[in-house]
Amino acid sequence: ERAVGRIFAQGPSVMPGYYGAPEATREVLSADGWLDTGDLGYRLGEEVVVTGRAKDLIIINGRNVWPQDIEWALESRGVVKTDDSAAFSVETPDGERVVVAVLARVSGEEGRQALARDVAGAVREMISVDCDVALVSPSLGLPTTSSGKLSRTRVKANYLAGTYAPKTVAA
Repeated sequence: ERAVGRIFAQGPSVMPGYYGAPEATREVLSADGWLDTGDLGYRLGEEVVVTGRAKDLIIINGRNVWPQDIEWALESRGVVKTDDSAAFSVETPDGERVVVAVLARVSGEEGRQALARDVAGAVREMISVDCDVALVSPSLGLPTTSSGKLSRTRVKANYLAGTYAPKTVAA
């Protein structure tokens, strides 16, 4: 109870596997039919509370940080509009590093630098960690899933592919 762990499901409606993809099936289905949903959550009485996706969890200096918490903090402080940011982490030679991709709805280099500085400052204040800020053109946008939700996986892939270059933030 109230201990966050991985969520597994089993039952007659659980898929038998991915069509034509036995390797992908082995990654998510155990031999006895348990499906790894990829979600993390905890039990609260008879309820299951989903806290987020396992692949989205950021672990910095042994602390679990939910990307949604970073994004909501930026929104609540008025640094960015709702759904204008995506937080994730990348592996570096020095360990895991937080990156925040932000739609840059400002013009001019001074405005862009101020936005990057405000984002980095809010993240530092919220989780006491420095981050890289990647400013994204609103015309490019942040990718979403087919259901319209932010796709942090695709945002991260775009960042790693060099689509979103990090903004150097002056301290």
